[in-house]
Amino acid sequence: MNKKSVKVIITEAVQNQLPAIANDKSSIADSILTKWWASGRQDGLRLTEWGDMNFRLAEIEYYQADFKLREGTSHHAYLLELNKKIKCPYYLGVNKDSKSKQTYIRFYDSKIAMMVELHGNLNDYLDSIKVRK
Repeated sequence: MNKKSVKVIITEAVQNQLPAIANDKSSIADSILTKWWASGRQDGLRLTEWGDMNFRLAEIEYYQADFKLREGTSHHAYLLELNKKIKCPYYLGVNKDSKSKQTYIRFYDSKIAMMVELHGNLNDYLDSIKVRK
């Protein structure tokens, strides 16, 4: 028996929620996974712009918070930390409407969004998470 990955399960569930006009009901092939997820079949639940659009089109509830890189950490290292520690689909975006181009993170999980809010910000929440090696 071939066990489905978390990404495949989530993708199928969201795909089933899409309006008929936007859903081609094709099987979850590598092409869909690589279009929706920043890391394809690898670990990490960061969505691409296309994936985020499909989640919103399927009317999946989300929570948005400001996003700032951790001081003294490279962009790549920070993204790896997010991939290891954020256990729900999330999207990193830039608010293009504002003059300051404010970056944000969009969580598709109320529990994680609440935990980030309780810790005060994303970096403090990430510091509180212990990841097994």
